[in-house]
Amino acid sequence: MFVVPLSHHHAALSPHRRPAGSHREGLTSLRGFPFPVLSSALATAAATRIALRAQDACDFLHSVLGVTPQLSLRVLDRRNWAAHAEVAAYGVTHVAANGDLIIGATPADAWHGVSRYLARRLPARELAQLVDVHGAYSAHARGPALDALAESLIIHDVAHVLADQQLLTFKSRWLEEAFANYVLVAVLGTNDPQGLRLLGSLAEAARALDDGLPTLADFERGASRTDVASSVLAELAITRAVYSAYASRDTRPLVDLFERVRTSDADADFELGRLAAQPLHSSIAAIPSLFPATDVGLAA
Repeated sequence: MFVVPLSHHHAALSPHRRPAGSHREGLTSLRGFPFPVLSSALATAAATRIALRAQDACDFLHSVLGVTPQLSLRVLDRRNWAAHAEVAAYGVTHVAANGDLIIGATPADAWHGVSRYLARRLPARELAQLVDVHGAYSAHARGPALDALAESLIIHDVAHVLADQQLLTFKSRWLEEAFANYVLVAVLGTNDPQGLRLLGSLAEAARALDDGLPTLADFERGASRTDVASSVLAELAITRAVYSAYASRDTRPLVDLFERVRTSDADADFELGRLAAQPLHSSIAAIPSLFPATDVGLAA
């Protein structure tokens, strides 16, 4: 996700040992969804919102890409996190050993740090505009309240789950994040215009902080080489690029990207020719140039 990547980037996370027992113990099962949803008893309202967003993502992926992730959710509040999550830091979205996508009922603590970072570093005009759109963060009135935006990122995480299950072969992390962020932008554009406004306003405000972007080399190495704020700025720069592609050609560039990275058993020479015939949208291909001072050659 925006704060810490999923799946094979898990080495960057701090695991912890859960008490022995069932992952269902003490949790409530929510009905009415096409996939299993477990929730902390006091967090069913948040779990329902999150599950509905995940369902939107699944429906979109099925209708546009023709594939549906095999999904199961575990939505946990702080009271249940230590017993039922497999990463120590509260709210960090991750995939459990049994395949459940685990998410906090409230945003990860790191998002509060992001709000404070924006309050410190954004120019006054951009900060005021951002707070006007998002509302003020209750613990730091000068910063934006990012809870609603953070909750919508379950869509981004569902896209990562699908990519792992489909064995999509991304040659670089920036391309993998472009795929997940494109799904996020397109699902919000289809189902939640206000959510897209929240994401877009933050991405635009972050232009003023591009001096805080990590190098492409550090971004490719993962979260262990970048702090939270730098990782979020990198994701927002990628989001601006995929939004440009979405605004100009709707979901066609996403389909092209999906077809480009889909695992195939075709003859290797034919496969190379097929991929070469599917150039990325110019805004996506230009993503590496958004990062500062890097000498790694990651061809689009």
